[in-house]
Amino acid sequence: MLDLALPSAPLLAYLTVGVVAALDLFVPVLPSGTLLITGGALAAQGELTVIGLMAFGVVGAWAGDLGGYRLGRNVARGLAHLRHSASAAPSRPRVAATSWQARLLRHSVLTLIAARYLPAGRTVAAVTAGRRAYPWRRYALSALAAETLWAVPAVLLGYLGGQFIPIPLLVAFGLTTLAVTVIVTIVRRLRGSSGP
Repeated sequence: MLDLALPSAPLLAYLTVGVVAALDLFVPVLPSGTLLITGGALAAQGELTVIGLMAFGVVGAWAGDLGGYRLGRNVARGLAHLRHSASAAPSRPRVAATSWQARLLRHSVLTLIAARYLPAGRTVAAVTAGRRAYPWRRYALSALAAETLWAVPAVLLGYLGGQFIPIPLLVAFGLTTLAVTVIVTIVRRLRGSSGP
């Protein structure tokens, strides 16, 4: 009788993926990508489903993005009375926020995908979009597309790795290490080519 009252282990795994994907916007060190890769490896072993992992990963991350946007809107309202006069020189954070807004307006999905892979970039993009009153509907749709393009490959990467290596944690560690190495290399090259 007690077994019927408790959620199943797969349901807890899916919920964990969704919650961590949402919260890693606010706590960027949470391992949402690693969870998706590990979940994909477990799906290859028949423990979870690929579709369930993708769905919970996308919805959780999207909910986090929308929460970050809302936080940015609330911060903007709370700080409205502290705005500098128009004649004051723009501060460095204000210039950076304007740069993010310009990128979002031109390339919504691409900017949000890139932000997903930069340390705390997703947080900055979501809060800045809200703070700068980026159109909510456009942000929500772009964030949904970006999170789909983040979660689906992560789960599939874990699934494919799990097909060849039957130890999910080993797969997750190896693929995460490879992904981080590639991303760090790309970011370093982009910084180097953009000048000082």
